[in-house]
Amino acid sequence: MREPVTELAGAGATTAEPLWRAATSARVRDLAWCTLAPPLLGDLSGDLAALAGPGGAALASWPPAALAAWQRWLASADPGQLPPTIEELSALPGAVQALAPAARSLRLGRHAERLLHFALEHGEGIELVASNLPVRRHGAHGVQTLGELDFVWRETAGGAGQLVHWEMATKFYLLVEPDSGASNAAAPVERTAWLQAFVGPNLVDRLGDKLSHIVRRQLPLSRTPEAQALLGARVDRSEIYLLGWLFYRDGLMPAGLDALGLNPFHLRGWWSTLEQWAQRVGAHSPASSASPAAAAAVRWHRLPRARWLSPALVHEYDTEPFQTLYDALAARFAEPHRDLAWRRESPVMICEMEPAGASAPGWWRERSRGFVVPPGWEERARQRVAQPPRY
Repeated sequence: MREPVTELAGAGATTAEPLWRAATSARVRDLAWCTLAPPLLGDLSGDLAALAGPGGAALASWPPAALAAWQRWLASADPGQLPPTIEELSALPGAVQALAPAARSLRLGRHAERLLHFALEHGEGIELVASNLPVRRHGAHGVQTLGELDFVWRETAGGAGQLVHWEMATKFYLLVEPDSGASNAAAPVERTAWLQAFVGPNLVDRLGDKLSHIVRRQLPLSRTPEAQALLGARVDRSEIYLLGWLFYRDGLMPAGLDALGLNPFHLRGWWSTLEQWAQRVGAHSPASSASPAAAAAVRWHRLPRARWLSPALVHEYDTEPFQTLYDALAARFAEPHRDLAWRRESPVMICEMEPAGASAPGWWRERSRGFVVPPGWEERARQRVAQPPRY
């Protein structure tokens, strides 16, 4: 997809907005999002930290000097020299083949790992020691793969020299508030219920399960004798690098969730049923009081999964008015064919768009994002929330 030619057409931006939102290059926005956007967590609650055992657990933290140097570098970088987007890789199969075998996946999580790998390789004051490193144990019954270390790096500036292990995850969760009497997210006994109430749009995973798996299984891996033998040194810190977006019903975040350790500045959106979305937009009814000028200032964009990371910036021909999108979603959720059941059962990510400004005529940027969920999705989500934790 071509990008707007403006005074911001390079990597950087002259606005006060962060680079991951303001850059006109999708490559820059995604790379900035993976390295500079607010993480989902602000701290680890005591019970989660305790699961990590003697080695403990912590949230990922860039060395301040390295982070500042990286931000300066990225703001002036040539987008053509940065990793391609998933859509670019999909359009050019040869580009995928040029990647190392472990990096050829077009899954969104693997793409985010590629971007962080690039940053750690090019960051000033940081030495990338290993990435996607399999850890194996040789025993009487053969070779057992214990797992894989996402990233191991060493700070080279300032003489600290500590060896740091990062486990990365990129997640998108919708909060379906628990209805089993768990009304106080601050109560220790209820924190788990609230963490489990954040579910993926496909209902496969939950925030509580993911955190427990990282803390109990993935972080301790770097402290095993096998990992230390591979690295030739002991890891000093093992940390969680968790990025993503959290979505709240109609955009309303319940009080008390700070007790879960969420970053107060985490990226957030909304989720609604089709009719709730229509009511909230106020444009579905012919009697809407919205003026034509106000309606014209808002358009909508269906965001493909490949572009879920950073905020969208698209040409007007990739946007649509409310009614067109409403009708398309209604038809999708009424899909009659059994082989296409996924269309009527899967939430759809959409973005509310606004004009990008006089410097980029004809281009629209994301104002908000959210999921429109199909009929029956919330009931299925509640059943998923109520299932026992998986470790």
